[in-house]
Amino acid sequence: MGSGSSSGRQEVELYWDYRSPPARCVHMTLAALGEKFTPKPVDLFKGEHKKPEYLAINPAGKVPAIKVGNFCLNESKAIACYLCNRSNTVAAKKLYPKGAQQRAEVDRLLLLSGDVMDLIQKQIAMFTVIFGGGQPKPENMDEAAKSLKMVADYLENNNWVTGSTMTIADIFCSNPFFLYDSLTTDEQQKEFYSHEGGSTVKAWMKRIRGLPYFDDVNEKGLEAIASVYKTKLN
Repeated sequence: MGSGSSSGRQEVELYWDYRSPPARCVHMTLAALGEKFTPKPVDLFKGEHKKPEYLAINPAGKVPAIKVGNFCLNESKAIACYLCNRSNTVAAKKLYPKGAQQRAEVDRLLLLSGDVMDLIQKQIAMFTVIFGGGQPKPENMDEAAKSLKMVADYLENNNWVTGSTMTIADIFCSNPFFLYDSLTTDEQQKEFYSHEGGSTVKAWMKRIRGLPYFDDVNEKGLEAIASVYKTKLN
């Protein structure tokens, strides 16, 4: 996705590091919306998220953030909701439905995605490995795999977590699993997905990976973070 301007309204500036999982969720949302934007790279590994010019955009010093005119917003889930809300397109109405009950379902699953990531991190310990000198905890796989049943219970026999239509909840809930796959071995993945709910989640991930913009948004970032992570392993 590159720069360009949307007629009749101000363009989104996306401040992000392509290696950041939440930043890729926002990029996925922009791609799903077909929204053009101006990329503003922020290199986390060079500390650019702590520089005064970026802190003026996001005082929390995290990525992603967006700027639209004089309006700045951080927190990836809030950004994704805002991006859908500012559009009146068919895509936006599907990604973040207008109806109160349908929207509540999406909101609930956006919150759940944080629990999914927390469970996954109990095994992969990405931040501790990359920034804190720690190591993964493969002994926590059973705990991490609880995330599979958690998501599979919402999927049931549906293609997407809220039913027959993909929403931003699918983007956020799937993100931890793609991260897991990039940071673990084939053997670990085979064991992980053998847990309850694993086959259902794998089929859902295949649908998401089949989206025409998935590789463009995710492939480079997943490979890059995996490269950094694996150099830290004993």
